[in-house]
Amino acid sequence: MTDSASHPSDDEASPHARRSLGDTLRWSFEFDQSSTLAGATFLTREIIPSARDPFDALIESGPTLHQLEELKNAYKLLRTSGSSAPERSLAARLYAATIATALVRHGAVISSQASATLARAFEELAADASMPERLRDIGALAADALRRAG
Repeated sequence: MTDSASHPSDDEASPHARRSLGDTLRWSFEFDQSSTLAGATFLTREIIPSARDPFDALIESGPTLHQLEELKNAYKLLRTSGSSAPERSLAARLYAATIATALVRHGAVISSQASATLARAFEELAADASMPERLRDIGALAADALRRAG
């Protein structure tokens, strides 16, 4: 015999547990559509839960400087530990985009990289047709800001 008190049925599970499972399943189906974006989206949502994906987090959600620092660190980790070359490449681009967003939106440099290295990364972001236009614009603005400061 089983003790029903120690093993709640699905109907008896807490609303939080059901919501978390629902979020996990929803994210799994979304990730299935783009495996390259899956890791970055998961990390992004850990930091900015309301974000649809990394692009939404950087462009639409108005991240705080602290959130941008956390995103930068997450994308930095993903660019070295991603499971595929396309995932690592996307993570590198998001890493640069996060630093560019901090510079453009908050006037802060959240990297110890040399200005020339950052400028090159921002220019590459601005020229990357696979990135959303508004993120490319942020890359161009950040590159301009570094040129003016240098």
